[in-house]
Amino acid sequence: MKNASQITENILISGQPKDIELQQLHEKGYKTVINLRGEEECGVIGNEERIVEDAGLNYASIPVSPQTINETKVGRFLQTLATKDALPAVVHCGGGGRAGIMVLLHLAITQKWSVQQALAQGEEMGIAPAPGSPYRKYFEEYVRSHSAGERR
Repeated sequence: MKNASQITENILISGQPKDIELQQLHEKGYKTVINLRGEEECGVIGNEERIVEDAGLNYASIPVSPQTINETKVGRFLQTLATKDALPAVVHCGGGGRAGIMVLLHLAITQKWSVQQALAQGEEMGIAPAPGSPYRKYFEEYVRSHSAGERR
């Protein structure tokens, strides 16, 4: 898969998987695919949900962009990963960047990291939102207001 990176034992991020790669995920032990791409994006697989579910996997479509990221979408993403039998999961977008940022949000909340810890860990893993990135401000605000690591 394009730009694939195993972020945790149970979460792989990537760019858009090909049809055949989606079909093979169940055989590789994955249980869930989370697609962060909007239908309007170039290269989206229109029947991805059917392919994934026909392969025996759970599927969630949570389109995220700098203009549409919000509390509801992040909450749905976190809830999807927390669902019984969701893991291991593949989280993908077009190139892997959004997937990394969303997984880093998940880690920051579940690991109770502060903003500084989350950004440092994200840098180490290569998934932190870059300074000046359209996601950076949202990321920092979300972690600041939702992570127990900010309330110690």
